[in-house]
Amino acid sequence: MINLLYSLIAAVALGAAAQLSISLPESVSALPITGQTLVLLLIAKVQKWPWAIISILIYFLLGVLGLPVFTDFNSGWAVFTGNSLGYFIGFLAAAYFIHILSKKQKNRFSPTFIQFLGASLIILLFGFIGLLRFTDPATAFQKGVFPFLAGALIKVFVAAALISVYRRFRQLMEMK
Repeated sequence: MINLLYSLIAAVALGAAAQLSISLPESVSALPITGQTLVLLLIAKVQKWPWAIISILIYFLLGVLGLPVFTDFNSGWAVFTGNSLGYFIGFLAAAYFIHILSKKQKNRFSPTFIQFLGASLIILLFGFIGLLRFTDPATAFQKGVFPFLAGALIKVFVAAALISVYRRFRQLMEMK
């Protein structure tokens, strides 16, 4: 029951992070830059498997059912299946990627940073593939990957740093 509560909280956090957005001109980007990937990385690392996936699926369901959890308080099937669909599918693949690597790597900053970097690149890859439904490969890369690379690197660093702080805090709490 507690895992379901955590998943609901995580889904709401994804929706809140979607509202932290920077809109770029359509000539530069297919979508705005949001805080979602930062929150997604944290959820995938902190929640137990398969609850991270359940959190993401709850987020999708809330948005499809009409709650304004997608970027700019949007919702609905058309928004879900539009330009964002590839990135959304990438969320699931990235969470699974983090799960697999977390079992094999030590919980230190560098391996976590690499996990998060790989997961972010997976999201961008899926986003790129999803955009191919609407445009050619060069434009999909130019508008769906390139504008997000610098922000992804910043979010990966921040997420890895937050996980390091979280891990140290948990260690301190377990010592008492």
